[in-house]
Formats: sequence, structure tokens, C-alpha cells
Amino acid sequence: MKIQSNLVTPKVSQSQPTQPQPPLSALSRPPAPPPAPFARDTFEQRPSTNGLKPHLEGAPRGDSTVVSRYGGPRAAASGGRSVENEVLQTFLAEHPEIKTAQDLIDYASSKKLNFQTLCNQLGMSDDELAASRTVNLSEYVYSGPVLAPNLPSTVDAANASFISQVGTPDFNPDGTAYNYNCGPTSLAMALRAQGKMPEVLSPAEQIDYARALMYPENPNIQHIERGGQQYAVLDEDNQPTHVDDVTHAAAGMGAGGEQGGGWSALDDALAAGKTVVCPGNVSTSWRDSFPDKSLYSLQGNGHFISVLGRTEDGKYLVADPLYSGGVVAMDRATLERFFQSNGTHDPVFAAIS
Repeated sequence: MKIQSNLVTPKVSQSQPTQPQPPLSALSRPPAPPPAPFARDTFEQRPSTNGLKPHLEGAPRGDSTVVSRYGGPRAAASGGRSVENEVLQTFLAEHPEIKTAQDLIDYASSKKLNFQTLCNQLGMSDDELAASRTVNLSEYVYSGPVLAPNLPSTVDAANASFISQVGTPDFNPDGTAYNYNCGPTSLAMALRAQGKMPEVLSPAEQIDYARALMYPENPNIQHIERGGQQYAVLDEDNQPTHVDDVTHAAAGMGAGGEQGGGWSALDDALAAGKTVVCPGNVSTSWRDSFPDKSLYSLQGNGHFISVLGRTEDGKYLVADPLYSGGVVAMDRATLERFFQSNGTHDPVFAAIS
């Protein structure tokens, strides 16, 4: 397809910032995204706003490294979906080097095209793309995402794997009111969705089982017998979690554990049948994203959640262990709030298979 070249002075976004990118520890969204690509390599530890959780809860270690693209196999381009944006489909076919929103921004700059006008021609919002630069542009071509057959695609189906880290009659009757269990609980849910969590264990025992996977050398590990088998459990609710602990636990039991970063990588992981465990931060804005915020136990700052799949219309099936109402389907803009402490608003995750 032909793109008009007689356009006004090129720009990346109408709201291109003039100030440098804020530090990774910033908790509020910057006025506009920076023009540089959003790949990130390290994380800065962030202070907790509540003594109920340590400041490292949910935050990767300072020397942890993440990749900008998920390394697993990419799903088929169409996946049985219908095409909703033929103009964009044709453009991407003619420019196979353009995969993400950042690639399109770079293309507009190199061709001296106005980014807003280019997006209008392609049937997309320049502001949305500038805010989520790692998103795969194929998300805007088809009617929905590639759905992995092994993962849930509805809230009801995903709730079969949900566990609350706090005590609740429906999802964890033996749980406590306050704990640091978001990491092992999120891992337990990701493993449950993959069919790799012993169902003979209670929700509280599954959390302790996941924690034992994270810290196999901990001398306080005990063994319990359920259904004629022995299971290692670690009942230390005040043990903080790092994303490395999640990946090591998954790798140790043959359940993947690759770390990745960015929306394109996260979408690829889900399309490939991976569940993901994500570190981020809780806030009142994040709590208010849930249908009944009275069911959200807002504790501390750093946190872990799981994403167990996607719906047919592209929403993410978010399993937040602090929300006792179960799994919630969220669009990308809503889920982005969980990652707002990083100026890029990009997710980081451990992929579980």
C-alpha cells in the first residue's frame, strides 16, 4: 500500500515529552512516553508504603535481567481469527520488519512521516501506540488474540485455578489475613492452570508447596502426606519473593520459567500456552480496577499477580491473589496500571509451561 509522504514535520506523538524519562522507581505515570524504545534491563528496588509487606515483595532483584522479547515459538499469524483491519494487514505484509508499535514509530521517523497521520491511515490511535510501544501490531489486525487451547478463555474457566493469598471461604478457607504470599500464590495459580499443581493439597498447602519449590534448600521445609504421597511444603508466610525465585521454581520442576518483558512478549507467551507470573505494584488506582474494591485487601506496595489466559475479545484473565472475588478480565490499559511504577508501563514476567 502507498503511504502519503507529503506530510507535516515528523513527530513521534502529539504529546512527545521534553523532559527526560523518569526513574524506574516513579509511581506516577509520566505526562507522555519517552521517544526511546521501552525495553528495560534492570529494576530498581522500590520502597513499600505499608509495613505489612517488605519493600522487595514483588520486585525483581537489582541484578535481574529480562529480555525484550519472549524466546518461545510464535503462534500462527491468524490462528483462525477474522481480519478486522485489512489496511494494516497489507501494510505489515509489505513491511515485515515492522512488528511492534516502536518499530512503526522508528519507521515514521526514518521516512519523515507524521506519526499521527500514519496511524490514522492505518486505522490506529497514535496515543495508544505511543503509550504501549512493545505491543505487537498484529493485535490490531485481527478480531482477537490467538487463544492457546490449553489455557482458559473465560473468567469461569480461569476461576478453577484461582487461589486467594488471604483467607476467604471460596478460594482459601485456611488462609491468613496478612502475609507475604503473593509470589507463591501467583506461582501456584499459574501451575494449577497448567495442570502441574497437586490437587490433593488444599489451597493453603498449595501455596506452601509453591514456596518450597522456590526455596528447595530451606532447612524448614517439611513433608506432608496426602493421598498416599509425600509433598514438600514450606510454611513461612513472611518470606519475601523475587521474580528469580519464581523462575527458578518453575525451571526446577520442568515448567519453563523463562523471564520476558514487554507486551508483545507477554502476548506471545500466552498464545504459546504459557501462563505468566508478573511482578508490579499495587495502588488505589489498581484496586479500583476491580469490580468490587471492597474485596481487595490492599497491602504494601510490591506485589505479584498471574495472567492465566486471554478472552476471545483480547482481555487478559488476571488472577490477583489480593482480590478475593476471583479472576477478572482486563483490557491492556487497565492491566497497565499494575506496571505503572516503571516509566514504560511495560510488563515483566516469568513464563510457566
